[in-house]
Amino acid sequence: MIWAATTNLSHVMSSGTKTVTADASAVFAAKTVSISADTTTASYGITATNEIGDGAKYDVTMTSTNLATIGGVQLVAGSNSTVGTSGTYDGTYGVTTPVSRYEIEITTGGTVGTALFTWTVDGAGGATGVPTAATVTLEKGVSATFAAATYLVGDRWEFGVDAFPYTSMTVAPQTITAVSGVTTNMTAGSSENLAGTGVTSDAKNLFTTEYYRGMGQYTQTQNLTQTIQANPVAGTYSADATITIL
Repeated sequence: MIWAATTNLSHVMSSGTKTVTADASAVFAAKTVSISADTTTASYGITATNEIGDGAKYDVTMTSTNLATIGGVQLVAGSNSTVGTSGTYDGTYGVTTPVSRYEIEITTGGTVGTALFTWTVDGAGGATGVPTAATVTLEKGVSATFAAATYLVGDRWEFGVDAFPYTSMTVAPQTITAVSGVTTNMTAGSSENLAGTGVTSDAKNLFTTEYYRGMGQYTQTQNLTQTIQANPVAGTYSADATITIL
């Protein structure tokens, strides 16, 4: 006689997380100021990891701010070369006017904290009667800095801001590569310019999955092509790209 017993075996797989990482930086090919429009290119890699295990589909997207810079300060009137700039220009003037010019003029003389100034952009807007200080916030991420000095009525400085709008940046998602898992029913996004009207672009799809696909870890390269308008300001242009897994 054979005796038999049955034992129920079970094992619980706990749900993990979804994460995405990206290269810390992407450096566009250097260019020289020109009277003609040009383009420059860069690329960066992403790694998306899906350890949820629920079979839900998901997307990986990208947003970006404008590539923007603040030009050097030019002394227009007076003798104090003591005004500078700080901050990160958000580039929003660049959608309609590539280079915008800020003007700062002392309207009440004195030392820093006593002297007052007015500022305008392209001859309009701005503010009047603004107290000088070590750092004074103007707008759009731009600040003026005043070093210790005696400022006189009529002292005047100008500086420019410039941007290469994200709407002139083409993002071309490349082939999805599996580190762990399979790429069946995973689709890379199309090559297209970023869109939007705000400081940050609308979300652009880098790749998408279907239900019970994209379970694992995947890498992908994003190729970028940025249009550079003619006669830009010389300097280092910077932007922030954000990669999101949804």
